[in-house]
Amino acid sequence: MPDLSTTGLHDLAASIAADARHLIGGNLQKGTVHADVSAPWDRRLKVSYTQTGLDDLAAAVSAAHTARQGGRWHRSQARNCLLTLADLLAAEQDVFIGLICFENGKLELAARGEVLGAIAGLRYWAEQAPSESVVTRTEARLTRLTRDPLGVVAAITPFNMPLLMMVNKIGAALAAGNTVVCKPSPDTPLSALHFARLAAGAVPAGVLNILAGGPETGPALTASPEVSMVSFTGSIETGKAIMAAAAPTMKRLQLELGGNDPAIVCRDANVSDVAVNIFRSAFGSAGQACVAVKRVYVHEDLHDELAEELAALSARAVPGRPFSEDATMPALTTRRQLDHLRWLAEDSRKRGGKFIHTGAIDDTVGNFASPSIVTGLTDGAPLVDGEQFSPILPLVPFSDVDPVVDNVNAGRFGLGATVWTEDTERADRIAERLETGMIWVNALPHPDPTVPFGGARESGLGREGGQGGLDEFTEVKCTTFNSKEAQR
Repeated sequence: MPDLSTTGLHDLAASIAADARHLIGGNLQKGTVHADVSAPWDRRLKVSYTQTGLDDLAAAVSAAHTARQGGRWHRSQARNCLLTLADLLAAEQDVFIGLICFENGKLELAARGEVLGAIAGLRYWAEQAPSESVVTRTEARLTRLTRDPLGVVAAITPFNMPLLMMVNKIGAALAAGNTVVCKPSPDTPLSALHFARLAAGAVPAGVLNILAGGPETGPALTASPEVSMVSFTGSIETGKAIMAAAAPTMKRLQLELGGNDPAIVCRDANVSDVAVNIFRSAFGSAGQACVAVKRVYVHEDLHDELAEELAALSARAVPGRPFSEDATMPALTTRRQLDHLRWLAEDSRKRGGKFIHTGAIDDTVGNFASPSIVTGLTDGAPLVDGEQFSPILPLVPFSDVDPVVDNVNAGRFGLGATVWTEDTERADRIAERLETGMIWVNALPHPDPTVPFGGARESGLGREGGQGGLDEFTEVKCTTFNSKEAQR
């Protein structure tokens, strides 16, 4: 177990950063551009590494293209490679826990959960294969559907799940027979670069490339004519830019662009149970999860009680450092999220929002913010309509659930939703009408590589996870055999 003290985490991150290498064409090499990573829980703690430039990116894409076209990679090799990666990651899990704590700011328990999820994800993808089927079989004709790899996949990963999102994209892409160029978030590059060191000895040269670059490398990667698919998790604005860059070459896209997930609390819900679950979802990661509850529609008869319960829970919340025994929630990973939180709070007050609990903000050393609970806003307010990705939660009362569903469906987001009711038929009716990719009834989202993950409308395109997520990385091939061939 790594030393989770301030000094211990800083020393670990500094040692990994100083020796960080990018995996390009099977070789581990230093970058050329100086860059820093600061701990969000103590910005005075800074480590330096070197990023790659556009020449390195071009070399990585070329290596991935050559490995695919040259026949050096077939999906039959994926199982052993992914299982080896899982074993290597398991052996180094404490190091990865420490790195995620340092660069992302997660509490130790959450970081451990991410690492264990990444190990399980690699082992899951190792056992998967693209779907095949026979759609027509007669005496005269047989039509078979198979799936071919797409080619080079660009995997661009976010800061909030720096390891888990990366290995799930890599695992599915390799299992489908593709090669990969992975670009991690510049906010959290260290865990990806340490994973690159493990991958160097586990995957054939050029099949998996991992390099951390600056802001110019993302557009260059998505526009490359040698890239056949982009799998991206991040903002809507960046997702739209990727779509535009992909258009000239008709790249396949898998885009998970975040959400503004509603919790719909019906009149018969158990307020105490619901409050605990909503609070855990909304603030367990300081709001920095795409499927966190970000707005609460609650029946007017329960509104005040739920607001009071959430306010009481908020008053007991303690944002803190990854190693703090008292901490119940992490710091915000980036300063821009803290600035956005301030803007949302100010805007909500101007619109007549009532703060049932006002969370303190302390940015003297780290990006710390306690939960805020806001009432008195309606649809149309940025806090209700947008994705705050920070610890501030609006409650909106309703008397009739149908207009709530209409409002949710009319918005730009459609990732997930939770429904809270003791009436199974009511839950089913609401779920049937909601136009979101995922719905949880009396439950919270739980990471599971077997379950398709993704949304509707501007929340993205395609799905990650499960058989459907694997098939996203393939092209359907339809082959028809006539007469003699069909009888074999």
